[in-house]
Amino acid sequence: MFKDSGVDAIMSVFIRCSELSAVKYDVEKDIIKVEIALNNSIKPEQRSKFINKCRESMGLFYKIYKLEPLHFNLSFIENSGITIVRLFRDSQTLIEDEMELFVRLLRQEFASLLIRDDNDMVAGINLSGDEKNTLLEKIRKSHQPYQNIFAYRDEGRVFVFNQ
Repeated sequence: MFKDSGVDAIMSVFIRCSELSAVKYDVEKDIIKVEIALNNSIKPEQRSKFINKCRESMGLFYKIYKLEPLHFNLSFIENSGITIVRLFRDSQTLIEDEMELFVRLLRQEFASLLIRDDNDMVAGINLSGDEKNTLLEKIRKSHQPYQNIFAYRDEGRVFVFNQ
């Protein structure tokens, strides 16, 4: 089932935060996958430290907001000197404030390693709230509704596909 809140939240944060490299929504599993690229290999100790910090911070966040996530997982994948941080969340309980907290934790831990799109201001200006709402409405009303949604950014532009 398609949940506006989770997909809307992740698209809003994706538009504003150039640290987020890609977003994928798997409707069958109701899982949103967020990817962040880091420009270096991350040592296992630093990975564990970040995962623990994230789990603790998110746990407090969930208590404050009275949320009970159905799915939360965080992983690191290394390839050719680049590390991809992947966050997996269910769309039913995901909210925008949670994603903003996650981005802040990333910035705090990996500020010098984050691969960012330098044209993030262009993306924010070009895709306003009205355009985002129009995009979400088109996805909802497509002939094959709620297929897998995939979004990525390139040189300040945000691309969203309803596969």
